[in-house]
Amino acid sequence: DRRHKGLLLPRPLTHDLLASVIHQLGGRLARVVIHDLAQHTFFAKLMVQVGSRTVEIDSRPSDAIALAVGLKTPIYVDEQVFDKIQNEG
Repeated sequence: DRRHKGLLLPRPLTHDLLASVIHQLGGRLARVVIHDLAQHTFFAKLMVQVGSRTVEIDSRPSDAIALAVGLKTPIYVDEQVFDKIQNEG
């Protein structure tokens, strides 16, 4: 990943843009939660802290994980997801 290699691009990529929007609006990405698995599709949400309020934003897991890795934010997986993986496998 370019962030880990210290590479800078002249224009922001989508994940950089989203991180900037969250920051400029006074928020911070508190965590990412992979919260469900249905028909072989994972579901995720961004948990954005704005003051004392937490805003949940639906997200594709790939986008949520990329954003979390870039911002060094924790990623959580609900236990029910592990249960569903066992049952589908």
